[in-house]
Amino acid sequence: MFRTRSFTKLVACGAIGLLAACSDSTGSGTSATTLTAVSPAGNATSVNDASSVVLTFSAPMGQGMESYMDVHVGTTADSTMPMSCTWSADRTTLTCTHATPFAHGGTYTIHVGDGMMDADGQPVGMGTMMSQMGGQWLTSGMMGGVHAGQPMGMMGQGWKGSNGSYGMIFTFTAA
Repeated sequence: MFRTRSFTKLVACGAIGLLAACSDSTGSGTSATTLTAVSPAGNATSVNDASSVVLTFSAPMGQGMESYMDVHVGTTADSTMPMSCTWSADRTTLTCTHATPFAHGGTYTIHVGDGMMDADGQPVGMGTMMSQMGGQWLTSGMMGGVHAGQPMGMMGQGWKGSNGSYGMIFTFTAA
């Protein structure tokens, strides 16, 4: 089904070219939906041990996209934290609550897979988050080629984006 919003987005992006508002994480001009906020932000310190992890998007997200977000204890090579995630009614905000508090002084990494799609099936742009929220692209060689102790290829489809990265990571330290 071709939604009116998709048609408007395609016309607007086609008419104005490669403006940042129309680019995805690769800069190819295919998506107007972006990841607009991450909490805790990358490089944050003294994060409350009970803080939820919150991702905010500029448009409604597709079904099941919460499965492309996890939080690691340490780096992406380390284990993931058990969490429960819920979407806001308009599907633009994902709030994830971890089962156990963050450890005092512990380092954690939020991983947002580059295969996230909006409600129209278009890839979500994350490139602007690198400078705005302390994120960085995750490549297979960054953490020894493993994700939660498994080879990067074991993450399944949807984590790897067209730019070759496995999404964005945002590292923070608990209080």
